Amino acid sequence: MLWRPHHLIRAKTNFDFLGKRRLALVLSTAINVLAVVGVTVFGLNFGIDFEGGIAIQVRAKEGPTQLDELRATVGNLGVGEVTLQEFGDSRTALIRVQRQEGNAACVAHADRVMKTRAGDGWGVKPVGPPSGGDVEFTSPGALDAAGWRDAVSRVGLTIQERQLPRANTNTAKIEMSQEQRAEWCQQVAIKLVEDTIGGKYELRGTESVGPKIGAELMQHGIYAVLATLGAICLYVWVRFEWQFGVGALVALLHDVISTLGLFVLLRLDFSLTALAALLTIAGYSINDTVVIFDRVRENMRRYKKMGLIELLNLSVNETLARTIMTSGTVFVAVAALVLFGGPVLYSFSVAMLWGIIVGTYSSIWVASGMLVYLKLRPDQLREKDKDEAAPAKA
Repeated sequence: MLWRPHHLIRAKTNFDFLGKRRLALVLSTAINVLAVVGVTVFGLNFGIDFEGGIAIQVRAKEGPTQLDELRATVGNLGVGEVTLQEFGDSRTALIRVQRQEGNAACVAHADRVMKTRAGDGWGVKPVGPPSGGDVEFTSPGALDAAGWRDAVSRVGLTIQERQLPRANTNTAKIEMSQEQRAEWCQQVAIKLVEDTIGGKYELRGTESVGPKIGAELMQHGIYAVLATLGAICLYVWVRFEWQFGVGALVALLHDVISTLGLFVLLRLDFSLTALAALLTIAGYSINDTVVIFDRVRENMRRYKKMGLIELLNLSVNETLARTIMTSGTVFVAVAALVLFGGPVLYSFSVAMLWGIIVGTYSSIWVASGMLVYLKLRPDQLREKDKDEAAPAKA
């Protein structure tokens, strides 16, 4: 032979994984308790998808979109969280801005837009109690009702006839509730972005995501995670014995909760891509768990007199090479996303990187360890499994 095959992992290892199950139990419990406390006390850093916000589609007038430059420009406007991504082609970008609050900062932005679009003699300021939403517009000269309607439309404000001044005046107080001003502030942010980047980019379309839609996305996301976990556990329960199903459920909950704790610890943006990461981690983890469980059941048929802990160690060691090679290759690919994927994929990539580590860990110590505490025995195999074991015994 010109070369001999090289094994990165020895074919027959003999590590006592389950001997460390109590230490793993303490570690896992501590991590998950801290994760639950963190989510409860500090909360997740919800992104635009769940908090609501603004989506602005722009197209570069010349050349490809410069995402880094565009992100810095919009980010310096003081409109809160901003995320960008290419949209369709290299010249088109989608800008996402967090939902604006109807506060004094928004009114200051409106004042800036008004001066940009109408001139330095114009002004906008909040009036009345802080709990209200009234604003006052000032013009260089007296305007009638039609003039004021045209003037306030420059900052995205649409008002009714009863809100207009009754006589020619250079000031107009617009009465609004706090909620109405918050809705107007979404349009102010769009106008501000348009004025800032309008020299290089053409505005192609806008969309505002309200808090109600964000709440619905959150609700549907929770249902998706729970349905996924339930379907996976049901499959394991049907495919194996009930002890395997319980072990898989505990391992999946361990992975999902610890990943949520990572989002709290690092203050990562929790958006729809983060939700996709949770679902991907659950699928990846159960894949590794099923491989180990399948070997456990196979060895239970073959070694009926072997102790459970010894049998579990044997099964994990027999699948160790496959586990490390699979996890290692996926880890390298996801690490490249973390390093070079940019800010759009950063939360997803970091969560996936953690998920590969914690998913492998839970498959070995959490899922397999649960079989010890649930006292799985060879005589608990189903009749079908016992019939299949007959040829192996022969």
